[in-house]
Amino acid sequence: MTHIDKSMVVNPQVAVRIIRDAHEFYVGNQIDERYENMALDLIRRYVSTEGVPREVDSFFSAVLYVVSRHPWSHPNPLTKTQFAERLDVKESSIDWYTDTIIEKLNFTVLYDNNRLPFFMDPQGTIASVVDSVVRASVGEEVVLSIVKGSVVSPHALAEKIVDKLCSVVKIVPTAFEEEILHLVQRKIEDESRRLLDQLEGREG
Repeated sequence: MTHIDKSMVVNPQVAVRIIRDAHEFYVGNQIDERYENMALDLIRRYVSTEGVPREVDSFFSAVLYVVSRHPWSHPNPLTKTQFAERLDVKESSIDWYTDTIIEKLNFTVLYDNNRLPFFMDPQGTIASVVDSVVRASVGEEVVLSIVKGSVVSPHALAEKIVDKLCSVVKIVPTAFEEEILHLVQRKIEDESRRLLDQLEGREG
C-alpha cells in the first residue's frame, strides 16, 4: 500500500493546505503551541520534499510524537501506546510514519536507559553544536599531529568531545552519553578522512 502521493510534491498550495489542516488537528486535540509550531515546521519540510501522506491524522500524530520526544524533553516517560490513545489513532500507523519521517529527513534516534526513543533533528541545535565541536576538535588534532607528530586515538578524542557536549556545554543530556559517543566516533572518522584528503590534494 502506497502511503505517499508523489504527484503532489513541492506544490506550495498543497503544502499550505496541509499545514492548515494540521493546525486544526492540533488545536482540536489541545496541543501545546510550542510543540504545534515545531510540528508544523516539520510537516512543511516533509511535504515539500516527500509529498502528501494518505493518512493525514496518523502523519500529524507521528510528527507530533517525533518533536515531543526531543532529547531535551528527557526524561519523558510517555510511551507510543499512550500517545496513540491520547490522539485516538492507531499505534501501528504512528510507527509507520515515524519510521518514514526519521528515514526521509535523516533524524538520529537516541535511546535512554529504558530504551525509550528520542529524536535528534539534523537541522536542530543539538546536531549543529555536535557537528561544530567535532569539526573544531578534529581540525585541532590534525594540525597538532602535523607539528608535534603526536596522534590522539579516535576513541580518546570521542570521549573528550562527549564530555564537552554533556558536561561542559551541556547541550546533550547525560542519559545519552553512550549513544552520542557512537555518533561522535562516526563523525570523527568522516571528518578526519575529509581533512586528510584535503591536505593530500584529493579534494577538488
